[in-house]
Amino acid sequence: MDGKRGHNSVKKYIAALLVLLFALSPISVFAADAFTLTLNAKEVRRGGTLALSGTVPEQSGGNVIVKIISPLETVLYVDVLPAVDGTYSAKVGIPANQDLAPLGSYTVVAGYGEENQTASFSIVSGSTPGNGSSPGSGSGGDSGTTPNPPEATNPDGTGIPPQAGEASGSTARPELAADGRYLVGRDTLATAAEQAQGGAVTIALPGEAAEAGTALELPATSVSELNKQNIGLVITTGSRTVSFPAGAFAISGDASSRIRIVLNAAWSTEAQETVNQSLKSVTDYKATGVVLSVIVQVITGDQVQEIHQLDRPAKVSIQLTPEQEQRISARLAGIYYVDGQSAKYVPGKLENGIYTFTAGHFSYYTILEYDKSFADLRGHWAEQAVKGLAAKHIVTGVDDRHYVPNRSITRAEFVTLIVRAVTVQQGAEGKETISEATKASPFKDVSSDRYYAQSVAQAAELGIVTGYNGAFRPNDSITREEAVVALVRAAEVMEAAASAQGGQVTSFTDASQISTWATQAVDRAFTQGWIEGDGRKFNPKNAVTRAEIAVMVERLL
Repeated sequence: MDGKRGHNSVKKYIAALLVLLFALSPISVFAADAFTLTLNAKEVRRGGTLALSGTVPEQSGGNVIVKIISPLETVLYVDVLPAVDGTYSAKVGIPANQDLAPLGSYTVVAGYGEENQTASFSIVSGSTPGNGSSPGSGSGGDSGTTPNPPEATNPDGTGIPPQAGEASGSTARPELAADGRYLVGRDTLATAAEQAQGGAVTIALPGEAAEAGTALELPATSVSELNKQNIGLVITTGSRTVSFPAGAFAISGDASSRIRIVLNAAWSTEAQETVNQSLKSVTDYKATGVVLSVIVQVITGDQVQEIHQLDRPAKVSIQLTPEQEQRISARLAGIYYVDGQSAKYVPGKLENGIYTFTAGHFSYYTILEYDKSFADLRGHWAEQAVKGLAAKHIVTGVDDRHYVPNRSITRAEFVTLIVRAVTVQQGAEGKETISEATKASPFKDVSSDRYYAQSVAQAAELGIVTGYNGAFRPNDSITREEAVVALVRAAEVMEAAASAQGGQVTSFTDASQISTWATQAVDRAFTQGWIEGDGRKFNPKNAVTRAEIAVMVERLL
């Protein structure tokens, strides 16, 4: 008995000591020292409630951005939660509507600074009565939860109130629904269409909508009506704009269907992985962190149809922030389509800090810098021009490491290069690019199996080259005067040349050696600043080098 009493006394003494140590210890030792995310349930029923909570380092404070992604990869919920005393929490009402809350697994993403935490839950069949939860339902609700307001309905069955949003002129501002979607109703769209006068209806989303990837939904019948009136649809968040021409996507206009459009400009983990996977097999590329993904869906009942390929291409613009303008090289940067397998260059134009390009299909588009270096161009006077054209995928080296700047260029090589330049310029201007269909060559010495056959046929169709007595002479070196004539004709296709002032070629001491058929073109190219000569002479009969033609074309562009 005495031994037991002694042992118990020791235990009491240790417990008392631990209590004292706890009381004397700084509270911060026991405060949250990590960013966490916790869900109160693994399964939730429609109409129920999900409670989420977590911790942040108490000293940091700040806000936590929480987003819930549905099985359809759309945003069910997004909010910015303040962290108070090292914790944050929220209760999220799950819509009772099966279209808004499809069955399946949902991902909860919480972001705090540069840290991210994820968790998942599933929405299971059935709905909860009354307050949205019941004992044992697994909804995660509590008995004090306020019932979700009834879903607004309209006669066509889309679930979008006819007067959702607000129209001002031809611009509609959407309404933010309780479930996190942005909605524009049929009456609001009709009012905006009346003011569009054959142009376009613009839907102006808040800037944060693109960063959060929040869905915009419209009645399909309204979009169909815009198509009939030849009215386009412009979706903008301020820094990101997608302009769909009338008929960009053909839809039946079913009375119960709705269009869902999601613009996402967040440099998220998924975006980074997609870009990095697309670049894993190539070098010389650098990601800039600027990205845009566009999702277009037609939803009818439980059926979701993804629209990837557009019937008419959309015009897209991405506005850079001042910091991005400073950081990204305008000469080396370009727009690329990335799919996790490869990166494909898309002709684009940068003006006043805004990139514009056309897109015939949608997924991820990003801005990449392509800094291609050649060992034989370091310090060369044409190095920067070659880098600029290489970044636009107009010129390539003779191999991966050499450009051979002083080698003459053949007529076939030149035409291939100039057709690429025209294609890039037309794509950047949002114009329909020149035909990519292989055409029969109009020249007797250009066989259809040659790599340059299509470019020569396209250049002839555009009037850039005419040949000599039915022959093209593809393997001959192109002379300076021949190159300048073709360059000016290409400029006319691009609508890039201003009217020539005349009389400038007399400044070349060898002006009399310029062929009569080339004099006007040389005059115009000199006036535009595309050519300079060697300071005194133009050397019209000399072969053009790979370095010279790169400088000419970059000046033209």
